[in-house]
Amino acid sequence: MMKMLPMITLVLFAAGAACTRQSDVENVPVGSDVELTRQDGGVIRGKLAARDEQTVQVESATTTRSVSRDQIADVRVVDETKPAVPLLPIARFREITVPAGTRLAVRLDSAVASDTSRVEQAVEATLTEPVVVDGTTVLPAGSIVKGEVAAVEPSGKVKGRARLALRFRSISVEGHAAPYSIAASVDRLAPATKGEDAAKIAIPGGAGAVVGGIVGGKKGAAIGGAIGGGAGTAVVLSTAGEEVRMPRGTILTLPLDQAIDVRVPIEKM
Repeated sequence: MMKMLPMITLVLFAAGAACTRQSDVENVPVGSDVELTRQDGGVIRGKLAARDEQTVQVESATTTRSVSRDQIADVRVVDETKPAVPLLPIARFREITVPAGTRLAVRLDSAVASDTSRVEQAVEATLTEPVVVDGTTVLPAGSIVKGEVAAVEPSGKVKGRARLALRFRSISVEGHAAPYSIAASVDRLAPATKGEDAAKIAIPGGAGAVVGGIVGGKKGAAIGGAIGGGAGTAVVLSTAGEEVRMPRGTILTLPLDQAIDVRVPIEKM
């Protein structure tokens, strides 16, 4: 019978700890700055926005997270005027949201072009500047961004400007086993060449008028102009416009279409 006492004591202690945790959740006023630790070791910091019988809502500057009560290991009020209370030993990482619209500065490690690339061709890039949220580096420089060619249209000879679109789907961070899913893209259209085309038409036309005028006066000038203009048009129709090319080393800015949640290890903060 005596051998059973340590186990009973342990069970009672665990039950008491659970009751204390639930009581803490209930006693924290809505609107307070809190630090919530989940059973899986994730730490969320923000403002206690709401709570009900099933969940607790914690609001940060970029998002609001809903945490099931049975996942909560600890919750405490953050008071900047007092010394910080150490986190529970199970705390392993902080969950920080990178908001939609955040711009990723990357350097292409793959060369792509509107006249040589194909749709779904793999594309890779490297993050050149760290992404910092609330003073914490969440995506370090050197992280690898991967995606593919989303659309490609070579330049047309008669009409149509070249186009090249890239879509990025993931970013790999050192120390994190799996890549984070992202949604970011860039779409480039070749510059218009209307001004250059007009020059190609006008110059041969003027030259033809001069030649025609020398040969046959005003009538000859009119005929020469028509001939010259035709020659100029032929040049435009047989010459394709500019292509869109992004060689290796090209710097791109990728705005995130959706927010992403990043896990930052506690020991690195």
